[in-house]
Amino acid sequence: MSKNKITVAIAAAALLGGLAPMALPTAAAAQQANGITNCDAPGGRQRTGALIGAVIGGLAGSQISDNERTLGAVVGAGAGAAAGSYIGCNQQRARANSSNYAYGDGDTYRATSNLRIRSGPGTGYRQVGSLSAGQPFTAVSSQGEWVQIAGGGWVNAHYVSR
Repeated sequence: MSKNKITVAIAAAALLGGLAPMALPTAAAAQQANGITNCDAPGGRQRTGALIGAVIGGLAGSQISDNERTLGAVVGAGAGAAAGSYIGCNQQRARANSSNYAYGDGDTYRATSNLRIRSGPGTGYRQVGSLSAGQPFTAVSSQGEWVQIAGGGWVNAHYVSR
């Protein structure tokens, strides 16, 4: 495959893979999360899957089509982006489901690594303290991937165990 055709395949894949999940924000917001244009689980695997799928699909489509390599790259990139986006969303959902325990009711947990305690459920909130690896704490509630600890503050559920 020539350098120009690889460039076209990668450009088409980047365009479709990077923009397809965000191209129609009003349509995505209007419909339920379908895993292709909108995902109902937190995480970045959907976008990553779409980009990887678009690149692979674009290169494969360019190789498969005999006469219209550019068209093959664009169609392959679109199909790859959709498939990668769907697979990435399913991975996000599985990860969210595995980490959504019923935190709260005064149950005791332990930090599996050194953790920052945040003022709210997300990395955008300021740090208000820390937990050392192995340090026990009492969970009072949870929100998505975040666990609220007794006494105030939030830690990421991925670094918590019973």
